[in-house]
Amino acid sequence: MPYTFTQAMKFYDDGDYIHAASAFRNSLELGDERCAYGLALCLHTGRGLTFNDPSSARQLIEGYLPRIRAYAEGGDGEACRVLGLYFSQGVLISPDLSAARNWLRLGAEAGDDKCASLLANMRAEK
Repeated sequence: MPYTFTQAMKFYDDGDYIHAASAFRNSLELGDERCAYGLALCLHTGRGLTFNDPSSARQLIEGYLPRIRAYAEGGDGEACRVLGLYFSQGVLISPDLSAARNWLRLGAEAGDDKCASLLANMRAEK
């Protein structure tokens, strides 16, 4: 059963890492490119991954970054959230809080409440 990015993130947030990694991978293969973030998070934290070769997982995920960026630039709030999380947590890229805030701001402007919440948390942590 395919899951949305939000559903797969809930598995991850609830500590069900193996189910989360599977949901991210299946949804990614079915076309939800935002799930590349979830796989990257699993790779970054070492939680739930079932890849035999982590370098192939990294290559798979990195291949989706330009498309995620294109979605975000087109106003997709979830894609903005994914990029904001990539940059804020330094997943596969160097942390860049300014870029993270920018993507989260764009996502919030696009109506993504989770972007707005993450952005508020970042501002509170300053």
